[in-house]
Amino acid sequence: MIRKVNMKRFIYFFVFFLLLTLGLFFILNTLGSKTIQESLINASKNQLAYTESIVDGVVSEASLYGIQFTADNSVRFYQSRIQDLSNYDAQMKKNDIVDRISDPLLSSQAIESIGIYWRAEGTFISTGHYPLDKLPFEKVQQRGWQTVNNSLYYFSVYPYIHQPKNPANIQYVVGVKLNTGYLSNLLDKAVNGGSSNAFFLVNKSILISDKTVDSTIQQKAKATITPDPQNILKFDYHINHEDYYVLSKYIEPIDTYLVTYTRVSELMNPLYLQQQVFFVSILVILIIGLIVILMFYRNFFRNVYLLDKKFNQVEAGNYSTRISANPVNEFHNLFKSFNHMVSKIQTLFASLKIETELRKNAEIKQLQAQINPHFLYNSLFFIMSMAKSSPEAVMQMSKHLAEYYRYLTKLDAHDATLGSELQLAEHYLSIMSLSKRIQYEINLPPGLGEHRIMPLIIQPIVENAIQHGIEERQGACRISIDIKALDDGALILIADDGKGLAPGEMQQLAATITQETPPEGTRGIGLWNINQRLINAYGPLSGLRFFNNDRGGLSVLIYIDFSLDRGGAA
Repeated sequence: MIRKVNMKRFIYFFVFFLLLTLGLFFILNTLGSKTIQESLINASKNQLAYTESIVDGVVSEASLYGIQFTADNSVRFYQSRIQDLSNYDAQMKKNDIVDRISDPLLSSQAIESIGIYWRAEGTFISTGHYPLDKLPFEKVQQRGWQTVNNSLYYFSVYPYIHQPKNPANIQYVVGVKLNTGYLSNLLDKAVNGGSSNAFFLVNKSILISDKTVDSTIQQKAKATITPDPQNILKFDYHINHEDYYVLSKYIEPIDTYLVTYTRVSELMNPLYLQQQVFFVSILVILIIGLIVILMFYRNFFRNVYLLDKKFNQVEAGNYSTRISANPVNEFHNLFKSFNHMVSKIQTLFASLKIETELRKNAEIKQLQAQINPHFLYNSLFFIMSMAKSSPEAVMQMSKHLAEYYRYLTKLDAHDATLGSELQLAEHYLSIMSLSKRIQYEINLPPGLGEHRIMPLIIQPIVENAIQHGIEERQGACRISIDIKALDDGALILIADDGKGLAPGEMQQLAATITQETPPEGTRGIGLWNINQRLINAYGPLSGLRFFNNDRGGLSVLIYIDFSLDRGGAA
């Protein structure tokens, strides 16, 4: 898998890894912020619950005092006893009750005052010193918590166990007034630092607080809080471009809501600062990463891609391509080296092409010069000897000899076809048949004669068959050239009825024509030259193949691949 990672995939992987890292950091930061916020909210809830527990204790304490003094015998029998006492004793009795209800105030900061009111006589005893303190007692109709003039009272009535259904039957009322200032001081235990504030909301109408409460928060709280004594409720408000979270706890006995509200922005300022630093860092990392990727792309990947593209063009044969880019980095020298290399290759191929053309022409000239001069002498002597006795033979010899040498002298590597090469071989065989007892046969299927092939391939093999085969076996005189179509090429079979070759001689001949250098001397050099040209032009399958035939002579097999379209190549 690693081997398949190219440069483009590396860039994609780098971008993916960068985004993944930034995403993970973002998630961790978000989770951390959320955890801190939840911790702060839970801390506020714990403070609120703690304050509620204190208020519950105060409520229980006030209720307990109310019940205690309602059932106290000195209070129960006070009215009946003072009728039989003198004024002094009656006052002492009253002072005794005052002392008894004043004792709890010495140890409790939550109780502001305790009072007892006997309705029949209108007698009122209280730890307070204000005459108007009696007014709330006159209107009491049942026991329980009541709000009077922004103050909280717990009223207990007698008879206590069986409370009278008719308020007129109430004998006396014991009232315990809570200290509002103490309740206000408790609010400090419910807040979470200077960014928080708290207040009591009694009956959703009376506000108890030692600080100024935001009126908008107060109105929203009245509209949203619900009487749920079991849970601490949380609300989120957005007021005056500020975010708040509000906690409320309903204290059922006194029908009061303990409400705290916290300005999130102040509480979360350190966290917001940390987030801003984090996001700026992430942005800087992202920008640096993108700059690195861009620089990598411009200075490396794009140059590598350009170099690869140019190499592909060179591979396709476009040796004139050059790299015009001039980067100010290590690729500058690399591009210069590439241009220099391609220029040298172009020059080399141009020189090679010229040398190849020169070699072809030189080879043709060499092949033309290799024509046996004795063949020409013998032909001329034949014409001289037959001039008087057989003019017809002279005409035939002259015609074929002229066509034969005209083909050789005007031969061009690009003009040779299978048909023209067979015509050359036919002229040669016709000349030989006039001077010697030679019988020949040429078979060319229709449609194959127009295919281009290498020049001077067939005639030298025919000449070799006559000189080293037919002439060295008495009675031999037959030679044939058969052409057979084969897929995209043709098979050329040249056979004679000469002396043939022994197995050892055939192996030696095959080894001679396949060696890298031409054989020494003149014997075998013609077949070596033909074999090398065939292999270079048509591949190793086109080399000469030798085998003895049914006539006792030698057969030579050649394969020409027309699909290569290199008929003129030497």
